[in-house]
Amino acid sequence: MTRTSRALADRYWEFRLEHRHFANLSRGELSRLERWDDLSAEGIAASKEAFLRFAAEAEQVTAEEDSDRILAETVVAAAFMDASVKVWWPQLQAPSTQSGLLRSLIPALYLQPLVTSDHGLRYLEKLGGFPAMVDQLVDRLREGAATGVVPLARHVRQTIGKLEQILARPPSEDPIADQPPPAELGPDEATRWRSEVVNAIETGLRPGLIRFQEALAEITLPSGRPDERPGLCHLAGGDAVYRDMVRSHTTLDMEPEAIHQLGLERVGMLEDEYRGVAGPLLDTDEVSEIYTRLRDDPGLRYAGSDELVADALRCLDKAAAAMSGWFDPTPGAPCVAHPIDVGSMAYYYPPSADGVRPGTFFFNVADPTAWARYQIPGIAYHEGIPGHHLQMALAIENPGIHDIHREYLPAFCEGWGLYTERLSDEMGLYQDDWERIGMLTADSLRAGRLVVDTGIHALGWSRQKAIGFLADHSPMSLHEITEEIDRYIATPGQALSYMLGRLEIESLRAESEARLGPGFDIKSFHGTVLGNGAVPLGTLGWMVRDWLDAP
Repeated sequence: MTRTSRALADRYWEFRLEHRHFANLSRGELSRLERWDDLSAEGIAASKEAFLRFAAEAEQVTAEEDSDRILAETVVAAAFMDASVKVWWPQLQAPSTQSGLLRSLIPALYLQPLVTSDHGLRYLEKLGGFPAMVDQLVDRLREGAATGVVPLARHVRQTIGKLEQILARPPSEDPIADQPPPAELGPDEATRWRSEVVNAIETGLRPGLIRFQEALAEITLPSGRPDERPGLCHLAGGDAVYRDMVRSHTTLDMEPEAIHQLGLERVGMLEDEYRGVAGPLLDTDEVSEIYTRLRDDPGLRYAGSDELVADALRCLDKAAAAMSGWFDPTPGAPCVAHPIDVGSMAYYYPPSADGVRPGTFFFNVADPTAWARYQIPGIAYHEGIPGHHLQMALAIENPGIHDIHREYLPAFCEGWGLYTERLSDEMGLYQDDWERIGMLTADSLRAGRLVVDTGIHALGWSRQKAIGFLADHSPMSLHEITEEIDRYIATPGQALSYMLGRLEIESLRAESEARLGPGFDIKSFHGTVLGNGAVPLGTLGWMVRDWLDAP
């Protein structure tokens, strides 16, 4: 690797650590623990311009080795995404329970792998500094209200309601109070530190949340948008912002209209699979009836959280036992399942680099009836093993790659996660056709996302039209569909990454199998895909073809 590409990546990475502190929380990065993102207008503009300069500089790198090219192309994609996600985040995304401030705080803020007493002091400083960051956020909310860059009114009301629930708890019962004390503290010191955390919640975190709640009610809610105009296309400059979001999340230059059409085609292709898998179980080949019965039969839903948790643990154990037959190496860090009662239905947090924090599959048990019994296996495999845990933990444990490759590039990371849902069937992880229906349901969701995300943000669909499309073309419950649509409204473009990334990985595998025939080795293919951590899809393509051309 030449000094030029490495030096550029190092400079970019250092700048990122200095300016994306919510991302640092999710990584368990403690070097700047006490700091928050700069949400001043000047700070946001300056960081965006700097990220775009890094992307432009990386595009000019002359690669002398493959490792140089991989690193430079990844800097381009990652820096462009860093620049794009800053746009309108305070005004549009922060007020949402799906993607906003609360989603960034919970659970990341209480899962920090604190070790030293200094870590403990800086954690307390962080809690105390929260109101100052909220003051900046409120200024951005005020600007948004004045310019029409505001979220849906219903999303603002949801966040206000969630804040009311959080603030009704005593500070000692706040989720943040569950943060484990620094490992090096003795029992008495740990007890005192926990008391100081509760005090910091009461004097720092809580006042900031109250300020945020008041601003949402007084500034944002009165000007919130109606459900008929949820997309970026309804905002001045929103079409250009959405195209940047599409590029940053997919690492592809695809027009929204082309993505929309691809989604319609994939949704149609899934109907034959439902007839073949679900038809015999339900004694019908009428797709609309299959969807309705899967959605409406209460016997197919969990009645309580205990069984839901038990199934999640069972699936992770089964996948962990099988992964060595399909991957080499496998992660040293374990993956654990953890129920939650806020945020998305399910997501994954990677292990910390020091091994203190395991990889964690979070799944929402606030309403167990929102989960179909056949759903949890595919989601556990996507979020945990062999999905995100293999992809992220292997990158974290790989000493030969740059830190940038351990970060989240949606098209690669989510494409891999969705690819592994089908791979899990090859691995024998689904125990029957009911669990395969869960796999198909997840496919319906990801194919439908191509349609509804572009429909909302490029074609001007209403919230109800998007909900109606998924209800007509999947067996998901109306509750889940509604949660998903609200997520796409709040995080434009991110939902496109799943299916587009999976299709690229599947295409490369098919090409590899055709080229190598009986000599194709699945472990070697997976090792090539995962061996450099997260990369743009175009980079992944030439990496696999170089592997195919190797002696």
